[in-house]
Parts: sequence; C-alpha cells; structure tokens
Amino acid sequence: MKLSPRLRAIIEMVPPLECLADIGSDHAYVPIALIQQQRIRRAIASEIASGPLKISQRDIQAAHLQQQITTRLADGLSGLSRQDQVDLAVIAGMGGQLITQILERGQSQLRFISQLILEPNNDEPCVRQWLSQHHWQIKTEQIVQEGRHIYEIIYAQKQANFKPLTPQQVMFGPCLLQERSQVFQNKWQKQLQQAQFMYNNLLKAHQLQPQKLKQAQVRIQKIKEVLQ
Repeated sequence: MKLSPRLRAIIEMVPPLECLADIGSDHAYVPIALIQQQRIRRAIASEIASGPLKISQRDIQAAHLQQQITTRLADGLSGLSRQDQVDLAVIAGMGGQLITQILERGQSQLRFISQLILEPNNDEPCVRQWLSQHHWQIKTEQIVQEGRHIYEIIYAQKQANFKPLTPQQVMFGPCLLQERSQVFQNKWQKQLQQAQFMYNNLLKAHQLQPQKLKQAQVRIQKIKEVLQ
C-alpha cells in the first residue's frame, strides 16, 4: 500500500491498543497498516454502502487479514456494540458537519469507546465544539499538507478532569495553536487573504450588509491575532 501523508499521520497518531473501529474505512488502509505494524491486534472496518464495503473486503483479503479485520455494513457508529470492545474509533475523510452528526447519533456507542481520531475535510471548529461540549479532551492534533489540501487531525480522549476549549482554541485547535507550524501559518495566511477579499467585496456591493461586514471584520481580526 502507498499511504498518503494524511493517512500516515492518522496511523502515527494511533497508540498501541487491542481494537480499533474505522468508520467510513475507504479501502481499510488504516486498519491494514496498523495490524501489519503490530500496533493493534484487531479492527472493525465499517461502511455505510455495500460498494465501498466490498472494496475494503477485497483489500483485507489481499492482505490476508480476514481473521483480524471484520467488516460491517452500518451507518456511522451504529454497527458497533459493547461486545466489540473497541478502544478507539477513527472517523476520517468526510466533512466536519457529517462527522459531528455521526458523533451525535452514536452517543450510545461512545459510552464504551474511550478514544477518537477525527479528520474532517472542512468545518474543523464544528468538530472541536462538539467534542468540548460533550467533555472529550483534545490531547494531540496534527496539520498535514497533501498537494493543495491541508488536513487537521484530532485525537481526543474521554476525561474526568475535563477542561473546556476557549473560542480561539475551537477555531484554530488547542495543540495547533501551541505549535504554530509552517503548514498552520500557511493555512491561516490563505484564510486571511480570503477573508479580506470577501470583506472588500462586501464593501463594494450596491447594498451594504452590516452583519456580514461585521462577521468578516471579526474573522480578520481573529486570524491576525494568531499570525502576529
């Protein structure tokens, strides 16, 4: 398997554990690699549609890992039960709104899962806000550039001594804010340019929209504070 930088970053974030569930598994690359590296002992690869599930099954068979990786046809986390003894669920490669919906609908399953790795393709603050509201502590984050795309990967744990995120941490990521890597700065420089472009277009519009102007101003200010 040739793994993309995004998938390699997800794999590197997984601690040694017994069982992982990969939701929306996409070829089952993550569980296959983790078992081959002996980082996990078994996995569940779950898909919502039969077509992608067959592709995952084909790749699992090609790797001769049918005994260690089982597949499920299920919506989100609904295919998991307490008997599976899942330590960590990976939900990657989809929009932040969809990931949030999967987490919201899967709260009964999350009662017996203690770790999450989430990789939203967009709307990352929406995911962090959900985690903070439901007492999941973000422990580590990675930001990865893959071609023209930049991905943020979040590792969170259930924690008794939970500390809620600040609005700035929700927007930028608590760990990413501390590191402020070059990829992080590149992303937010581009976001700043887009926000300024939008603000200038709003100013030129025939009909001024004060609320949208204010939102654009606030976003520009927040990004500038972080980039200083």
